[in-house]
Amino acid sequence: MRPNHTFRLPYPLLLAGLLLLALQARAQRHPGTFSAMNAYYLEMGGNSDTYSLNFDRLLYQYYNFKAGVRAGIGTNLFFQEGEPGVYPVVPLEVLGMVGGTQNHVEFGLGYTRRFTGDPDLLHNMYFARVGLRYQHPQGGLLVRLAVTPFISPENDSGTPGVAVVPRFGLSVGRSF
Repeated sequence: MRPNHTFRLPYPLLLAGLLLLALQARAQRHPGTFSAMNAYYLEMGGNSDTYSLNFDRLLYQYYNFKAGVRAGIGTNLFFQEGEPGVYPVVPLEVLGMVGGTQNHVEFGLGYTRRFTGDPDLLHNMYFARVGLRYQHPQGGLLVRLAVTPFISPENDSGTPGVAVVPRFGLSVGRSF
């Protein structure tokens, strides 16, 4: 003879278990995960001669680390009185960020090309970036402040080796 025991889970207990499971699944999303993967901003100084309009896109996120690319266009117009002419500047950069929520330490390596026919001006500049970046994960105000020294293989001074020139950059824009 078999006992007739069937186990039934009470509905409130079943509902509470499903709710806890749903909360656990939601907790797996890190609070610093960005949904605003794009940004545009105006950068003063930095990787361009005077200013540039830029767009960047985050391509990778893993917990507190984010990586992306940036491209921009700038010019020396309005700010360079002694320059022989107006020319465009195109900064390109690979960037990374470490941080949990809005505040990040930002670092990057970049290349800037000056499109000028003047042989006395540097045409190719290679940059490093170390700075701070404020960007809300869901989008909104973007502020960047960085040290952006550049190295140019086109050193025309009397000293041997490459020229290393310190620079600073300030960016303000919007992420979306």
